[in-house]
Amino acid sequence: MSVALRSSLCQFLIACCLGIAACGGGGDDEGDGSASGTGELMISISGLPSGTSAAITVLGPGEFRQTLTQPSTLTLAPGSYTVVAANVLTSSGLLQPQPPSQTVGVAAGARALANVIYGPPEM
Repeated sequence: MSVALRSSLCQFLIACCLGIAACGGGGDDEGDGSASGTGELMISISGLPSGTSAAITVLGPGEFRQTLTQPSTLTLAPGSYTVVAANVLTSSGLLQPQPPSQTVGVAAGARALANVIYGPPEM
């Protein structure tokens, strides 16, 4: 291989490497939402018998309202969200959520968590 060809090939490879490096990582950020200015609200639900749907409503800014029946991760605009859980009637009786209501802050590029635990009514 001639010296001129080898030099041109090296320059081309260096230019390609610099171009790729300039693009940044851009890998999978597990949905952190930072590029779009959104965050995530992860709702976990426990204590319900298999096959039983929860009764959860998420309320937030701009008249946001979404009903959930199972654990979910929502991609949302930053702000304060209220997670309201209602009683669930099963074949074995009434189950109440704890807590019945909670307020969670969602920040851009972050994941917030709300836990709802169903159990028998407190006496």
